[in-house]
Amino acid sequence: MISKEKIEYNNKLANSGKIYDSVDEEFLNYQHQLVNRIIKFNQTPETPEGLKERDKILKESLRTYGEGLYVIPPIYANSGLKNVHVGKNVVINFNSSFVDDGEIFIGDNTMIGPSCMLATAIHPISPRLRKPKLQYNKPIHIGKNVWIGGNASILPGVTIGDNSIIGAGSVVTKDIPANVIAVGNPARILRKITAEDDKFYDGKPIPKEIIDKYMN
Repeated sequence: MISKEKIEYNNKLANSGKIYDSVDEEFLNYQHQLVNRIIKFNQTPETPEGLKERDKILKESLRTYGEGLYVIPPIYANSGLKNVHVGKNVVINFNSSFVDDGEIFIGDNTMIGPSCMLATAIHPISPRLRKPKLQYNKPIHIGKNVWIGGNASILPGVTIGDNSIIGAGSVVTKDIPANVIAVGNPARILRKITAEDDKFYDGKPIPKEIIDKYMN
């Protein structure tokens, strides 16, 4: 069984930004235990008892658990979500993948669409260093109230500001500021989110009853 000291050392190294050996056998065996917990989450049925069990597994797995989290399985995580910090009322849709060797921070009220990937791991350009599977990691920071469209990829070291939208299928390689819509590969800012977006949706006026209920 791996020691607590070895786990703490590897966690610190993985989040240091320094290059390291990613296939340490003892630590990989520990990671397999974490991944098996996520496999159990994915296999837990959609029943009242099953939903309680899923929530229990998420609380055990995540580095930071926010109340109101809703995850639709299956979900995949290299390190069993142990480096993922989630705020309140976050929704993560099915088939999302977390390469969580480094830390991933997800703010309150963020929605992550189906089949998204958030990856923190980077391998060296040098073929000689890639051969032994060396790597280093850069954290991802997702702000509050962000919407990430389906099949988007968020690459290592990226920060996405509060309220921004990432279009479906986009590949985010650089930081995205708050209150914008970004799309494409690589993702570029399409436009700012403005006060007009509180009045219209899809070219149609937002009904008064919706405005009265959610905006006042």
